[in-house]
Amino acid sequence: MFIHRATRSLAGALSFVVAIGLTGGTAAHAAADPVDPDSSTTAGRWHTAEERAQSREERSAPVSPNRLFSAAEAPANDMLANATKVSSLPFQVSGQPYAGATLEAGEPATCRTTDPDQSEYFTDGDRSVWYTYTSPVAQTLSFGGGVSGASSMVIAYAAAGMSALTRISCTETSYRDENHLQARAGATYLFQVTDDSYDATPSDTASLWIRASAPIPNLSPATSTSLSVPSTVTGSISKVDNNWYAPYNRTCSEDFETMLGSRWYKYVATTTTGVRLDLRDSFYNADAVVWASDGSAPTSPLSCPRANANDPSTYSKADAYADFAVEPGKTYFIQVGGYHFSVGDYVMKLSTYQLPLLTSTPTPKITGTAQVGSTLTANPGTWDEGATLTYQWMRGGGTYISGARSSTYTVSAADVGTQITVAVTASKPGYSGARKTSAPTAVVAKGVLTSATPTLSATPVVGTAVTAVPGAWGPSPVTYTYQWLRGGASISGATSATYTPVAADAGTPLAVTVTGAKSGYTTKAVTSASATVAKGTLTGATPTISGTAKVGSTLTARAGTWAPAPVALSHQWLRNGAVISGATATTYKPTATDRGKRITVRVTGTKTGYTTLVKTSAATAAIG
Repeated sequence: MFIHRATRSLAGALSFVVAIGLTGGTAAHAAADPVDPDSSTTAGRWHTAEERAQSREERSAPVSPNRLFSAAEAPANDMLANATKVSSLPFQVSGQPYAGATLEAGEPATCRTTDPDQSEYFTDGDRSVWYTYTSPVAQTLSFGGGVSGASSMVIAYAAAGMSALTRISCTETSYRDENHLQARAGATYLFQVTDDSYDATPSDTASLWIRASAPIPNLSPATSTSLSVPSTVTGSISKVDNNWYAPYNRTCSEDFETMLGSRWYKYVATTTTGVRLDLRDSFYNADAVVWASDGSAPTSPLSCPRANANDPSTYSKADAYADFAVEPGKTYFIQVGGYHFSVGDYVMKLSTYQLPLLTSTPTPKITGTAQVGSTLTANPGTWDEGATLTYQWMRGGGTYISGARSSTYTVSAADVGTQITVAVTASKPGYSGARKTSAPTAVVAKGVLTSATPTLSATPVVGTAVTAVPGAWGPSPVTYTYQWLRGGASISGATSATYTPVAADAGTPLAVTVTGAKSGYTTKAVTSASATVAKGTLTGATPTISGTAKVGSTLTARAGTWAPAPVALSHQWLRNGAVISGATATTYKPTATDRGKRITVRVTGTKTGYTTLVKTSAATAAIG
């Protein structure tokens, strides 16, 4: 691998100097004596056309153990379970037994490398040996090694069982001889030395070296270092994995110049101004991306240095700066990396400058009623031609309403008792952004529900359930409660949507009051028209007579089943259809008067609130 070494360097892995001065002034610079001989290196190379023609898919099928040289004894650390323990750093071994190495079933052995054009490549190993190291402190681990005379790799993993191994980073002969990982205190890491066995010989040996240096904290947006402006920041990407990783794997040109080996910073703007990011004093071909964000994570590239704008294959250090406009309260992320495979020490200067101002910046106005459910409209006025307008609705003195970023806003229940404003932000390329906020609305009132007059599902009848039908209320959904009324007075406990009239309701007017409720809206109650409750209808069986139809014998009336229970039953015996005086018991003994006549019994059912029901039996045979 070709390595270029510069003649000067920065002191330390990372220092941070905040300049104190007027807006637009020159930031303070950190003076440093040359102490690092590797202030600029080339960390890798482009894949050749032949390499590019090979498969880029990562191997996933398990590999079975296979010893290339049957006479060679397997190394002691051939299996993951027997990994050689590295007890301290720096660590370096060479000439280690390797010829008899194998892969265990299901053992991964694939190195991933990437090029700056967003392409990625996977190289598979055919045999391996293992080393393990537990880091006592948080630190950067740099590592390398391989197999003598072979195309080989060293792959680093977080310690786990074979099926759960996850690659962290790797080295590959002639492509990347050294790589790095960030070790956590107390965590164990595995290092796998492997090769593709194409040039394997019985005398193959393995080597591995591991060195430690200070940890690097800001390798992701989540761990980004906060900045102020103006300021000067120094750091290095010499000991960062230079592969790219989605989604932050590109610069402002989407089809080229993928960012490699990144460190992250964030800046929360306090004013509307222009900010210049300057990397021209860096000791390598530094690159960067300024990202817009949602406040917690980068969302889209905003600005990039133009160091390779004219020709992607060249780098112009004179153009290694980027200008971008910021708005107060917004968070911007800065990703610092390298152009192609150039890594080393960087100097990043941040300063402010005044952008030209827009000439027409009217105060927006809000039209519409400040009431829940109503739609408010922002009238922005006339801004400079070419200005792009965005909106942000706010409540209660400036609290952003999540997602309310269009020119209209429907007032919600959360707004009740507050006042609504809208901020219009104008942006125009090359101009300072402008933001104007409207006057507040009146205090937001509760909304008014729309309703229908409820109805009853059927004519009310004692003993038969009737249901309240609310009708169409809005805006949906509306929560309903019910109160049934007898003669205009509330019926105790009758508060469900369904009510079964009782005897006390017979002949009285029945109605129901439906009350609609919805958060942010005034509760509304509407009563149905009343309907007189009809008496219920009894059901009863046709009675039967048992016994012998003979003078002196006892006849018995059997009424059968009547409902709804209980039903009061009375009896009346009849002779040829005429009432037999005094014969009102459930039994009757025919007399001489009955001889030759036919006897029947009439059963009368009564129940409060129900219509009386009369049932008559079939006649007996003529009394003998």
